[in-house]
Amino acid sequence: MPRTTAILALVQTLLLILGFFALGTVLKTSGYPDALAIHWNPLAVFLREHGFWLLLLPVLWGAFATTAQRLDRGFLSYHLAYIIGLCVAGVTIALFLYAAVFPYTRPLVFHAP
Repeated sequence: MPRTTAILALVQTLLLILGFFALGTVLKTSGYPDALAIHWNPLAVFLREHGFWLLLLPVLWGAFATTAQRLDRGFLSYHLAYIIGLCVAGVTIALFLYAAVFPYTRPLVFHAP
């Protein structure tokens, strides 16, 4: 496994772990799951309750990148694998950041027209 692949897989894993703990902290300080007057963001709840399954993503990507590095043709191009790895890291940051910034919505007291 090339050094770039290993570093990118570790960065993906680190982003997942940090995002999971940051989201958990935000949800706990907001009163999750006991606050009744709050509508929880379904993405935030899903990531908090099932986000540990995302740890398989860097493992699967690492296997794909290693195979792509050996063959390096067509769909199994190493450059494509590297771009996919960067996209996985970017999407991970975006999902956890969105879920942490908007963990809930408060219901309106009056109906807005």
